[in-house]
Amino acid sequence: MRDGTPLTKDSFLYLAKEAGLDTSSPHMDELYQYVRSVLAGLQSLHRLDVDGIEPDMAFIPAQE
Repeated sequence: MRDGTPLTKDSFLYLAKEAGLDTSSPHMDELYQYVRSVLAGLQSLHRLDVDGIEPDMAFIPAQE
């Protein structure tokens, strides 16, 4: 999570419930650990230097 703030189990369960997931499922613990590992893997994106880079224009497929 941003600034090293970890995703708490309570926050995860709240978000899962709001997304329509069954939070009483025995798979929630496994999903929680998976989501935490994915978020930890995204930390490297914070180190990307994108100063001065403009976003790409909208994709327009070639006309045949």
